[in-house]
Amino acid sequence: MSLTRTLGILFCISFLPWAGAQKIKPIEKQEIVAWFNEKPDCSEQPGFYFSKLAYFDFIGTGTKQAIVVASDCSSGTGGPNIHSVISRDSDGELEELRIAAVDPKTYDNLFGNRNYTLSVENGLLVATFTDDPDRDNTPLTIKYKWDGQEFAVAAIEKTGIYRTSYDCRAKTLTEAENAICHVNSLAALDEQLNILYKSLLAKLAGPESEALREQQRQWLAAREKSCAIYKGWLNCLSDFYEKRISELKKSAEPPARAKTANPA
Repeated sequence: MSLTRTLGILFCISFLPWAGAQKIKPIEKQEIVAWFNEKPDCSEQPGFYFSKLAYFDFIGTGTKQAIVVASDCSSGTGGPNIHSVISRDSDGELEELRIAAVDPKTYDNLFGNRNYTLSVENGLLVATFTDDPDRDNTPLTIKYKWDGQEFAVAAIEKTGIYRTSYDCRAKTLTEAENAICHVNSLAALDEQLNILYKSLLAKLAGPESEALREQQRQWLAAREKSCAIYKGWLNCLSDFYEKRISELKKSAEPPARAKTANPA
């Protein structure tokens, strides 16, 4: 073997670890901030706030990608507006990995201030969605698997429609009615109220019956106006139902008999 060839082989062997080290350089927090801030829609240098920063090697190259949930200058009060997985390209530059879109109907059980976070579960990228923090279970979870080109949808887990006093499949539902259909605790309150209302209505006749119907119509209108489906809508609707149920229970109670004085 010639001296020139031997030196060439030794150079390549000594160069490979350095090249590999360059390729798998960790993605630093400040590097992520600088990369996102290169393209803001802000007139001034924006603030950047991490809700979550985690690392996992989805691709299997030994280089961990960065899972970023954060807020920049344009997020407002709606929560994090950045949900990304950041990797390095062949030149060592940062790039955002594509996450497959899903059918918009997937989100039909979410209401109000919808947001989500990203995490890792058994090697899958998991998007967990919430709207109101007081919901009794997680309304929507989407799991993605890296397929070499993008994070493809692997599974979708979501709550369904619960039984209420009205048809949840109707096309004329108000936003509040639609939300009630998708929350177990609210649907249960709606059924409880309906049973109580119909039971009380069956005992009345004439003007008293019509008065109760009108009272119920006014309560429904107040429910729509008072409980806007944004932040805190679940507790607002729960309170409205519980107070109305309490009122109807009192109306259903037999009148107290007047106490008569004991004879002397």
